[in-house]
Amino acid sequence: MSLWSFAIRNVRRNLRRSVLTGCVVVFGFCAFALAGGFMAQSLEGLRDSTIRSGMGHLQFAAPSAFSEGAVGAADQGLDGAEEIAAILKADPAVAEILPRLEFVGLLTNGERSVPFLGVGLDPVPESRAMDTPKMVAEGAWLRDRSERQVILGTGLAAALSVRVGGTVTLLATSRDGTLNAVDATVAGLANVPFKELNDRYLATSLGLASELLVAADRTSKFVVVLADPATAPAALPRLLGSLRARGHEVAGRSWQELAQFYRQVRTLYLGIFGFMGVILVVMVLLAAANTMMMAVTERTREIGTLRAIGTRPRIIRRLFLAEGMVLAICGCLAGAVLSLVVRLALNHSGIMLPPPPGAFQGSALHVKLYGTAYVAGALAMVLTLAAASWLPASRASRQRIVEALAHV
Repeated sequence: MSLWSFAIRNVRRNLRRSVLTGCVVVFGFCAFALAGGFMAQSLEGLRDSTIRSGMGHLQFAAPSAFSEGAVGAADQGLDGAEEIAAILKADPAVAEILPRLEFVGLLTNGERSVPFLGVGLDPVPESRAMDTPKMVAEGAWLRDRSERQVILGTGLAAALSVRVGGTVTLLATSRDGTLNAVDATVAGLANVPFKELNDRYLATSLGLASELLVAADRTSKFVVVLADPATAPAALPRLLGSLRARGHEVAGRSWQELAQFYRQVRTLYLGIFGFMGVILVVMVLLAAANTMMMAVTERTREIGTLRAIGTRPRIIRRLFLAEGMVLAICGCLAGAVLSLVVRLALNHSGIMLPPPPGAFQGSALHVKLYGTAYVAGALAMVLTLAAASWLPASRASRQRIVEALAHV
């Protein structure tokens, strides 16, 4: 009879104890799989929200534009915007090109002036590729890149006591240092997620922003949306090479480099779930070790009999380790089935989660089928049962034959 057959028979023979240990493994594996799937889904949602909030997959701008405090500087930007856009759009990996003209200035209603952070954009591709238009709570999003209208954050609109349809005046400094002003109509009010930005947010068309800054055919940056986000690492150097070959001195960044908030949240999530995983492994280890120690104590005379008929100590150790592995494998298989059933129930429960950081609305609870979590859970349970079986197995193999046979 093989060692594994003997181990399976022992597991079946001590059914009550085996079921208790197996339940610990089942729920431990299930917790790993569901927590990992929920974490993966949360990070995926935060990633998509970060990209679609206006960041895109790639950004191209003047080398100095990515430095601290560069937004709104009048002397920073890219000349030849039309040619740069054409070069970027010619790449097969690019789905959308979103030009941006960023600036700072004062917004006035004739009685009061409030500083703002402005961005000139092309509304049509913006509405296709980004979630920014969904922020509009009153009025409507901009229609084309030449209209003389603005979108204001609700906080900025409240500070000036203006509503949709009202008229405001934008004041900003042009590239040559001249103070310029243009009038615009309020097309809509947007609920920007962050209060500090909501109190200063202003979006307008590229045409109006260019007129205000006297910056024809000039942009602050180009936001690029790719057809396949996975191609970003390869697309960035390729697009930079194409631009520089045509004489455009630009710098580029991927969304991972720019999304500091996402990286911080991801690190926090990994720390939280890692800590929970360690606690879970310790609990399973203690429960399984206690069960295996009881098994050794109850089978002391059996161990003495095996030793008396010539079974070597290393075979005794292997036998108990094999029993632990059988329990781990069976528990993981049952845990995988249970986690799939629970996942299906949760995904169809309709439970709504609050919006993640930076998002505009909540979403239904969804646990992703995350293969890495299943592999990690199985590996953790197998190693934990092996560790829990090792000490009792070593103790069993060192027992003296006479004492073991005389044990009551």
